[in-house]
Amino acid sequence: MQKRFTTALVLLLVLLLAVPAFAAVTTGKVGLAPRAGFFLTGGEWKIGPMFGADIKFGLHQHWAVGVSGMYGPTKGGMFDMTGDLPTIVAADEDDNKLRIRHHIVELAGFYNINPVKEAVFYLTAGIGVDTWRVRDNNGDKVYVSDLNGESFEFRDQQLTLMFGAGIEYFPIEEFSFGGTLRYHVLTGAFSQFKDDRDVGGSDGLDNPSGVLELGVMLTAYLGSCKDGDRDGVCDDDDLCPETPYGCIVDSTGCEIDSDGDGVCDGIDTCAATPPGCTVDAYGCQKDGDGDGVCDGVDKCPNTPKEAKVDADGCPVDTDRDGIPDYLDTCPGTLSGCVVDQNGCPVDSDRDGVCDGIDECPGDPNNVLEVDSRGCPTAFHIEPELILVGVVFPVNAANLDDQAKAYLDGVVKSLQALPHVKVEVQGHTDISGSRDKNMTLSTKRAQSVADYFISKGIDKTRLVVKGYGPDKPKFDNGAADGRKKNRRVELKRLN
Repeated sequence: MQKRFTTALVLLLVLLLAVPAFAAVTTGKVGLAPRAGFFLTGGEWKIGPMFGADIKFGLHQHWAVGVSGMYGPTKGGMFDMTGDLPTIVAADEDDNKLRIRHHIVELAGFYNINPVKEAVFYLTAGIGVDTWRVRDNNGDKVYVSDLNGESFEFRDQQLTLMFGAGIEYFPIEEFSFGGTLRYHVLTGAFSQFKDDRDVGGSDGLDNPSGVLELGVMLTAYLGSCKDGDRDGVCDDDDLCPETPYGCIVDSTGCEIDSDGDGVCDGIDTCAATPPGCTVDAYGCQKDGDGDGVCDGVDKCPNTPKEAKVDADGCPVDTDRDGIPDYLDTCPGTLSGCVVDQNGCPVDSDRDGVCDGIDECPGDPNNVLEVDSRGCPTAFHIEPELILVGVVFPVNAANLDDQAKAYLDGVVKSLQALPHVKVEVQGHTDISGSRDKNMTLSTKRAQSVADYFISKGIDKTRLVVKGYGPDKPKFDNGAADGRKKNRRVELKRLN
């Protein structure tokens, strides 16, 4: 019999996994739940069949209260009457068996861990009374003697505390089947096995300290409240009456969205989505360009798959030259350099210092070397340079086209030397009065300086001074010498 019962229990558990299921809505319903299985008390008592039932009422999708009952007869040992007190000892198969019959009634509470689901896991706890008695193999009462030698029936009652868990599958909304595991603690409170009847415990009858039961149960749910969105919260109490089916809701019937992605818990198959991510209907983040940064957070949504990206989903530009690493063929460009489309530095004057850093751009004449700023450190300009291409007629200070063409070359050198200051010196021959020559020499120097300024040379770099006839370099006694003395010179000041 016991073997057949075990086989039936296993088959029922397999059936639980194979039957199509529906969401459970038990709020406001009365559940009638017969159950059957096995129970064990320990000690010399053997495992036996268990029968019971629950009557419960759904207060809320998570909570229900009710009354739970259990009946369990089990085979035990036999009496050893040779000592001062009767004692239960192990019995052979051929010996007469005693039966202990437990009747447990408890007030119980039930907590549904995952309500409004096809398979509902629950916890249960309760308090009640276990009334038990012993019957012999013929079902007759068993009597024992107390310490005074007076006979009394072998039965008792104790306060119980129950803890357990179970699962329900719902093939239809009004019916479920499942399994349960419960333990009933026999506290000893209200027991009459004391004083002259103290024949229990380790020095007398081997009474159990608890009852463990394992069983299957069928539950029929009667009655209902109106629950339009089937979230387990009655419409009268539901503040969110159009919750999508399958959502986990709070006590007011409003959906819970733990990661704030707009898809409620219960439907969301990708929990803990990062804030700001765009998600699909199942709450899983979208990543249109496949760079590992979700849409909504990705500030560069069309990044090529081969590109390495940062936390914002934008291509990494290690040298910060404006060309991302996956396109940059010159990845170690100095900060500040102007680069081409391949990320390589541009050096327009080919002096070894890239544009952007080069403070002296261009292609100046006569430049030999430049410093780290791109400015010349060596050049073919003497400390005193006679502008031999600048020649003035007698009593004149104006520049002709030939003189301007010559000065254009000097301008390039000055542009290549932005840190250099020069003195523009004007000179005359000895013809005429000295005062007139002093004025004329200053005008000649000023004409050259004005031309430099017109070509972009900063005037603060130029010092204009006329020396008249005071510093001749050629023979004023000859016409060719006097012509050469009507000159302009540049003298470096730094």
